[in-house]
Amino acid sequence: MIKEALLLKVEADIEMGKAELKTFFDNPQGVAEHIDYIETVEKKVEALAVAQGKYRTLVALYDPLLEPKKK
Repeated sequence: MIKEALLLKVEADIEMGKAELKTFFDNPQGVAEHIDYIETVEKKVEALAVAQGKYRTLVALYDPLLEPKKK
């Protein structure tokens, strides 16, 4: 149960990261409080990469025969 909950949390982190990056790329002027867009987007990309790494690690530990989804 804990593994499944953690996997769901990491999946949610991935989807949140994708949504945040989509907002920055599609409508950067809509995120006015961020002066340094490049640095901010780079941090968002890094957070997404970390979440994707966690996802792959959990899948590998949980069931080595299970192919990870493209996240």
